[in-house]
Amino acid sequence: MFEPLTGGLREAWAERWPAERLRRLRHAAATTRERLMTAGPVASCTTHRLVTFPYPTTYAFSSGALSPAPFVMMTNRMQIVQFEHDGRRRTLLFNPSDIESNRSATFYAELATRFGDFLSNKVIPSFHGTAEAHVRSVGLTPEDVDFIAFDHLHVQDLRRWLGSSAYFPNAKLLVMREEWLTARDLHPMNAVWYVPNGCDIAEDKVVTLDGDVRLGTGVALLSTPGHTRGNMSLCVVTPNGPFVVSENGVSPESYEPTQSRIAGVRAYAEQMKFEVVLNGNTREDSLDQYSSMIVEKLVAGPCASNAEFPAVATSSELTASIFAPGLAPTFTFTPTDVGVHVPTAK
Repeated sequence: MFEPLTGGLREAWAERWPAERLRRLRHAAATTRERLMTAGPVASCTTHRLVTFPYPTTYAFSSGALSPAPFVMMTNRMQIVQFEHDGRRRTLLFNPSDIESNRSATFYAELATRFGDFLSNKVIPSFHGTAEAHVRSVGLTPEDVDFIAFDHLHVQDLRRWLGSSAYFPNAKLLVMREEWLTARDLHPMNAVWYVPNGCDIAEDKVVTLDGDVRLGTGVALLSTPGHTRGNMSLCVVTPNGPFVVSENGVSPESYEPTQSRIAGVRAYAEQMKFEVVLNGNTREDSLDQYSSMIVEKLVAGPCASNAEFPAVATSSELTASIFAPGLAPTFTFTPTDVGVHVPTAK
């Protein structure tokens, strides 16, 4: 359905030895960036905030941040992307979290029980807008949406969007094959991060991918395993250059930790001689996660507004909050909206 993305990333990931794999990935990422930029920019892309929520500090920077606060706050964001594919304009929603249903993920359901409904649903989180409202705000209808994708399936409930009474009736899920198989048959140590039965949708609504793909001019999905085994990242080319969306890190400083002003993060990275600091709530593929973050920041390149950081727009980005003292981000990056979304449903 989609053509493989050229540039050598697939071949580099096939290298068995981790250190040599990382060296090959560095070279392939630079080549991939050049080829994506040569093809030209995407038709349109906008970024929309959904919800600000708590996340364990110990996971956010792999225990590198020094703070008594047990949680950082992060803001989940969605991209609406339109691109040309097979002679027509297509619409992708990337990370359209169902913020009501996602609270049923075991980790957050148990957190709500611990802190009570008032704190968990009225005081701590901030709700900025729903996926449905954001789609309407750019002049699109549910019928205009062709594809839905998530960087990974932690805390996602797909049933409202793609189930038997699908809100987006024409949409299909794009997902890496390993991510789909993992979510359908969970290991007990991973299950806490998933919504029970949240992936129970018909298989004909699912398009499984086996590596990096070019969706259309100016937009690609990169296989970036680590945070989950089937993690993937969105790459969008704009007139200002590419940006990448991922949750392998929680902020741009995760990708340039020596620039971080959060207590402990820089010292941790320098002591460990790490170029990046992982979003570390899963550990089974940490070597790959590190390599994926190198790929993401090399494909993205420097941010136009602050060249000290890469143009990586983390899908759930670290957010300043009175609930997380000392854990405000050093730099935040929201991609500039480009183009105009056009209704396509007939």
